[in-house]
Amino acid sequence: MLKASSSRRTAAACKYFFLFALVIPAAMGQTGTAGIAGTVLDAKTRKPIPAALVMAIQSGLPPLSRNTRSGPDGAFQIQGLPAGKYSLCVQAQGDGYLDPCQWDGSPATVTLVSGQAAAGVALALAAASVVYVQVRDAHRVLSQKTRDGRRPELTLGVWGPKGLYYPARASGSLGAEGGPLGGMAYQIAVPRDTALKLHIASRDLQLGDAAGAALPGNATQQAFQHAAGDARPQSFAYTVLGLLP
Repeated sequence: MLKASSSRRTAAACKYFFLFALVIPAAMGQTGTAGIAGTVLDAKTRKPIPAALVMAIQSGLPPLSRNTRSGPDGAFQIQGLPAGKYSLCVQAQGDGYLDPCQWDGSPATVTLVSGQAAAGVALALAAASVVYVQVRDAHRVLSQKTRDGRRPELTLGVWGPKGLYYPARASGSLGAEGGPLGGMAYQIAVPRDTALKLHIASRDLQLGDAAGAALPGNATQQAFQHAAGDARPQSFAYTVLGLLP
């Protein structure tokens, strides 16, 4: 009987030791993580920018990212990050600001040590200029199908200073000028005081300029630059003349 009782006590002790061994590494893993806290600000006015999506992206492999949104006072906090070097990307709502990870390629970086937090990080966003583009389509060609049953392809965007291409986004159909379905409006946020090229091309559409003159090769690039002191946004217009045979 004593031997059986001793065996039960030994088994119970082993069980508790096993559970304890499981708990300790989990707790160590939790205390070994770090975090980043700071504020998203307008680079010029220093006013807080609320509801901005802040992303911490770890350098190297395997890829790791965490994100959060800034509060009404522009404050943000990202927790649960392992040690390493992080780039901080910020996407503000609307087209009022530039994401530092996209255009200038020099986002704020933070190097975290295990178990330590980085606080007081200021993410200052540069104001953007918005380019507006009209693609007029009086004959509703954009809503037609090609011979092989596809919607017509249209490439529209901006080439940046480092050879990167930034596509424009459709913002709605044109209004009274061309009718409810008389074309599409596009826009894209770009940096000021920067030499850029607006690019439009199509393998399916016959394209023209604002006056309706056909574009050679159904493509063109227009150089432009929006100076910081110019309050008027850049705007361009093109015409859809028909489907290519």
